[in-house]
Amino acid sequence: MLFDSLTLEEVVDSESALEFMKEATKLASSADLEDLSERVSLKAECFHKYLNPTSVEDLEEEQFDRIVRLIFSIGRKSKRLIAANGFENLRVRISELLHGDAPVEERFNVFVKGVEGVEEKMRINFAGELLHFSMPERYWLWTNWIWDPDNNTGALPLVVQEEVDLLGDTQGETYLRVGEAMAYVNKIGNERGYSRVGHGTYGIDVFLACVYAVYMYTVFRVKLSDEFNRILPELPELTRRVLGVQKLEL
Repeated sequence: MLFDSLTLEEVVDSESALEFMKEATKLASSADLEDLSERVSLKAECFHKYLNPTSVEDLEEEQFDRIVRLIFSIGRKSKRLIAANGFENLRVRISELLHGDAPVEERFNVFVKGVEGVEEKMRINFAGELLHFSMPERYWLWTNWIWDPDNNTGALPLVVQEEVDLLGDTQGETYLRVGEAMAYVNKIGNERGYSRVGHGTYGIDVFLACVYAVYMYTVFRVKLSDEFNRILPELPELTRRVLGVQKLEL
């Protein structure tokens, strides 16, 4: 493993993680978080329904559109993706990403390099969401709100130690590093309670969405006007939006 030489405490900033969760629970009720977790579970059911090894071979454009609408950064771009890649080519790329024989980091690289029609960050989000929500027990979520390497922003750097290097030589290697760091955060989070806010596998997703939302509020309060702050959604809505479950069209 990439961080085997480090202890849990050397990877995870537990104090910061707990503080973020305390702030989140001031802005969202337990019912709000339970609702978010339930929505994420339903999203995963949709992905598995259409993208399992059998059904992905018969994936239709309407089903593809439903999946894309559940991905925050590309929710309205299914037609653009189809126009740029061709639907059958896109379906094959999705099938290879999810069910190909090569190691996941290689499949991730091929997908991110091969898909056209949207910028690289969106292709990374696309790949990370497809993998995680199709097989959440096996793969993890990486989106730019979890970590944006260009700006070193997102939820994950806020709850891991500064010395933890998330950047790999390729996008696929970075995907592995992000996943291992998330596994460490999740392990301590389950022990201390802050990542037990979601249903099983999705606790880390809900937790990191809360971290990101609290961070966003902090930044906006400092940098932006009161009027803009009033426009920013409340934490329950903001977390639903970044996880792509504000409007569930299953």
